[in-house]
Amino acid sequence: MEWKLEQLFENDEAAIENARVQLEEVKRIASEIERENAPERLAKLIRDFEEHMDEFAKSIQYAWMRYSIDTESAESQKVLGVIQQLASQVHEQDAIVEVKLAALDDSALEEVIKFDDNYEHLIRRIIERRKHLLSKDAEQVLALTSVSRRDGIAKIHSRLESSYTFELEVDGEKKVLTVEEIKALRRSTNSDLRKRAMRVFFERFKEDSIVMTEVYNLVVKDYDTESRLRRFPKPISMMNFANEVSDEVVDRLIAVTNEKTEILRKYYDWKSKMLGEKLTLADVYAPISNKKREFTFEEARDIILESYYAFDEKAGSVVDGFFKEERIDLYPRKGKVSGAYCIYSTTKLPPYVLTNFTNNMYDVMTLAHELGHGLHGMLSRKQTFFNHDTPLTLAELASVFGEFLVFDNLKRKLSKEEKMALIASKIEDIFATTFRQNMFTNFEIRAHELISKNGYAGWDELSGIYHEELERVFGNVVEIPEWYNHEWSSIPHIYETPFYVYAYNFAQCLVIALYQKYLEEGKAFVGKYLQLLESGGRHSPEELLEKVGIDVSKEGFWENAFEFVDGLVEELIGMGNEQ
Repeated sequence: MEWKLEQLFENDEAAIENARVQLEEVKRIASEIERENAPERLAKLIRDFEEHMDEFAKSIQYAWMRYSIDTESAESQKVLGVIQQLASQVHEQDAIVEVKLAALDDSALEEVIKFDDNYEHLIRRIIERRKHLLSKDAEQVLALTSVSRRDGIAKIHSRLESSYTFELEVDGEKKVLTVEEIKALRRSTNSDLRKRAMRVFFERFKEDSIVMTEVYNLVVKDYDTESRLRRFPKPISMMNFANEVSDEVVDRLIAVTNEKTEILRKYYDWKSKMLGEKLTLADVYAPISNKKREFTFEEARDIILESYYAFDEKAGSVVDGFFKEERIDLYPRKGKVSGAYCIYSTTKLPPYVLTNFTNNMYDVMTLAHELGHGLHGMLSRKQTFFNHDTPLTLAELASVFGEFLVFDNLKRKLSKEEKMALIASKIEDIFATTFRQNMFTNFEIRAHELISKNGYAGWDELSGIYHEELERVFGNVVEIPEWYNHEWSSIPHIYETPFYVYAYNFAQCLVIALYQKYLEEGKAFVGKYLQLLESGGRHSPEELLEKVGIDVSKEGFWENAFEFVDGLVEELIGMGNEQ
């Protein structure tokens, strides 16, 4: 199953032409907004401006999808480059509009809300952003140069990584593997193969250490410079503000996760005994059983659909649409980006999912995860463009919730040995989105501080910081090979969106709380949950979560999530002791 891009635009030229047409409309309306002060007329102009922004985003979605499935194609690179250049001009107009609205007094903005309450959250956010906005000229410069600043620089990392292939002997046969195929070997039942695969993988990044280091330093400097210009107290604060969450809440999440690493160490101490070997970091995803369960795409689809339909008929039907309309690009291939994602840049197009499916249990959960995003994107299309997307703190909510639905369904279908393997895989997945992402966050905080202080951080310095963070999490329970110190350079988010990664930890803990409510309330919870997804980003995260009885600032909130994780670990250890 592969994407059919003609479902979006007939061809590249049509996507580019649409972008150009919408840009001219955006410019025209922004110019009118600049001259207008009457609240009723402003409300109408904002609606028109939003409509053309939404239409422009169709071209953005096409360009990224085109590039993602063929990063090596000159045509896909050109389309993305052209549309990104046009997008920088759209961002310039957006900045002009924001500066204009921010310059109005509160009473005028309240009048705009009265004429169209759809924009209440948008306008209240503009009021909050006033203290971080620069002059009109400065905002225009930042918007216009975005394509050649960190967003453009980070593309070097993704293009380089997606071009990598790896020669490795597997089962006596020399194979040429993509990034996703070699990473999948972390879950091999062959201990030697796992280690050889990860060594080859990370040493490939070391070969490009000069490029990786220079790109990362440039990204950090650009991000930190902007955060200082916008008068944020520390670099991560700029992301916290964008995520509509306080520094205090994020600091507490990081601190609690750091405090709870004993849960992870307890698990890996047990796993080491189960496998009968001292684990290295290359073995943390090793299956606990030599009986490797594989799933065909059809089996994965049926399990996922059964899970969503059991939760709610409407949710199941929405997810089913991705399969029926072939809005999934499924298998890895050369030139295709690594990882998995769901894209919904506009309300004018449905969401699309990209994965690199290699038939293992982890891939089933990854597909369930991305289809959770897809459900969120489809339901939030009822909102207008400015309100359909959420901050990162809520962006992973539906995806992680979807994983739990599939996890509970799959558990009931497996033998005891397979069930233990599934629970172990789920625990490791939770560790990957909590402790691991928190480790990345700790690394980023320290790396940004070092680069800010010294003006530069070398490959060895960054690898040294990463080693210390690995030790902070794993202690002496898991051996840390020297080549694992280079793993930081393979993490796309720290290049593409600094401080993105804590959102995974935030969402995982948040969803644990939501899922516990679902288990307690049953069908009474379903309507509230779907309403939450349908609301998109129309309200603040605090308001949205309040409707389902969640308060992340409540004392003990993060600790409760880790108690749940500890319970899963104890359940698995108990099952192992019964054998």
